[in-house]
Amino acid sequence: MDHFDIIRKLYRETIRPIITYTTRRRIDIMLDFVDGRRVLDLGCVEYESSIENKPDWWLHGLIRNRARSVLGVDYASEAIQELRDLGYDVCVADVENMNLNARFEVVIAGELFEHITNHRSFLESVRRHLEPGGIFVASMPNANSFNYFMQTLIFGHEVDAWDHTSFFTPVTLTVMLQKCGFVPKQIILYQPDEIFHHEKRSHRLIAYLFNRLQQAVCWVKPNLARALIVVAAPAPD
Repeated sequence: MDHFDIIRKLYRETIRPIITYTTRRRIDIMLDFVDGRRVLDLGCVEYESSIENKPDWWLHGLIRNRARSVLGVDYASEAIQELRDLGYDVCVADVENMNLNARFEVVIAGELFEHITNHRSFLESVRRHLEPGGIFVASMPNANSFNYFMQTLIFGHEVDAWDHTSFFTPVTLTVMLQKCGFVPKQIILYQPDEIFHHEKRSHRLIAYLFNRLQQAVCWVKPNLARALIVVAAPAPD
């Protein structure tokens, strides 16, 4: 069996035709898919700051401004109660095994797929909650990224993966989706202009210059982008 030939055929015939590259923000890309739709947002709680401090990048809040309706789901019961007190339509559930007795036009999972431990069960839950013709939209780091390569080269290991259980590439993600009954429709590789906050000015400058270097590399080799978004639909029965 020629494994190289099999992978090359999969990439050329199935993956490359649906790949695009952009420097837009992850959130802005994902919001393109929610306008006027009924949305289920999985992992809706952000843990890095309070809601008041993140109006420009808290995905759930931005979805609520654009979607016809949105239900948020997370396992963090205290944070969910805080959101309820603020008027958000959210509930506590295990995204790997949930049944909300409702269906949606779009199921969103922002920066969640790399944290879960049972991807098949998770995708079965997603499928249960999609209307016919509905789509699943998920963002995650790209294991092939130039950023991760440089981290390993400099530090000898990943730096920002302390809570990740898995990494995906366009190829491995496509295989995972296909084995779990989904068909990828789009894969969007992105190396955004945004720079994560750094307290020191020198660190901000280094981050800016490194991001510009990564963008230059990605214009030549997009598959080295920092992260990716996949849009998928359930395969026909």
